[in-house]
Amino acid sequence: MQFSSLFLSLLTVSSALPLAPRQEQSLAPKLLTTFNDLNTAVADLTTAVNYFDGSLFSLLPQALAVVKTEAKLDLTILKATRITDKSANFTAEESTDIVNTLAGGIGPIQASLEALKAKYPIFKKTLTAPIVLLDLKILKKHTDELTDALTAKVTADNAGLLGLGKSILDQSFDDAIAVYSA
Repeated sequence: MQFSSLFLSLLTVSSALPLAPRQEQSLAPKLLTTFNDLNTAVADLTTAVNYFDGSLFSLLPQALAVVKTEAKLDLTILKATRITDKSANFTAEESTDIVNTLAGGIGPIQASLEALKAKYPIFKKTLTAPIVLLDLKILKKHTDELTDALTAKVTADNAGLLGLGKSILDQSFDDAIAVYSA
């Protein structure tokens, strides 16, 4: 009986002790891995768009491939944003690695958007252009949210570079959105 009384009193005392606040840690390695997934998703989208020919017998599978890869890309962007939000501020070295990795992805993203612009007549003819337009608007919004989250976590000098990259991507997205809005 005494053992249970002792255990109960220790349990009561331990539950009354304050918990130390959990210290944030940098999630840069996890974020960089997610950026690799992001680059793969961009390449997959470009491939799906390039294969889209609007032919009658392959319309549904090709359209689904484009929508599926756009969704995968969007989910990866959202995942990167969540990781960034949970992370502590990045060190100078981590900030540089993150910005350099993202800078390497600008060209492929622009190529993917150019492929979408080039295929607009086919998407329009197959009545799938409104879906692509909606996806473009969502991708732009989520890309901006990721860039904003990263800007708050990287060093000041790298934040300026992110702003430059954001303006380049925004222009590319705006150009593609303009084509699909016509």
